[in-house]
Amino acid sequence: MVSGLNKNKVAAILKITEDLNRVKDIDSLLDRVLLEARRFSRADAGSIYLLENQKLRINYVQNDTLMRQESGKKFLYQNHEIPMNDKSMAGYVAMTRKPLIIADAYALDAGVPYGFNRSFDETARYRTRSVLTVPLMASQNRLIGVMQIINSLDDAGQAVPFRLEDELVTAYFANHAAGGIEKAKMTREIILRMIGIAEMR
Repeated sequence: MVSGLNKNKVAAILKITEDLNRVKDIDSLLDRVLLEARRFSRADAGSIYLLENQKLRINYVQNDTLMRQESGKKFLYQNHEIPMNDKSMAGYVAMTRKPLIIADAYALDAGVPYGFNRSFDETARYRTRSVLTVPLMASQNRLIGVMQIINSLDDAGQAVPFRLEDELVTAYFANHAAGGIEKAKMTREIILRMIGIAEMR
């Protein structure tokens, strides 16, 4: 058993991972991975960045609040790229390969290198508070991306800081899900190459 996690949560993660390994379509897989990660910590929103050409690209986004307000707003975040450096939370986690918990994205400590880009919040009229970011590590300790979940909600639906247990559960789940994501991504790349070759002929 993983230190800090109870047996029931470990068993649940392993069962979900087993189910995820049967999903071959990358979009369906990212949707399910993000949804399950959010369920573990009651997060309102989240995104998955995949590493492409040494940059982090947002490949999948979920936001329950924005979906209730206006579904088109979720597309504000998609296909956005950020450099893999320590200037953003996701970039910092990609560089350090360690999880990061932020209690309030608008009140970062002065000594940290990373910042928070408020422009998405301002455009969508959303308020990001608590943030939990974890690396997605595949086999042989290869970074394939970053998962970020936002605004853990209490029983009253108010955003509260993520707990240490949330970090442990999300990081453990991310480690198990990363292999499936890598396989699905490779499958899509092979299919696209085959389509390209067929079109050239």
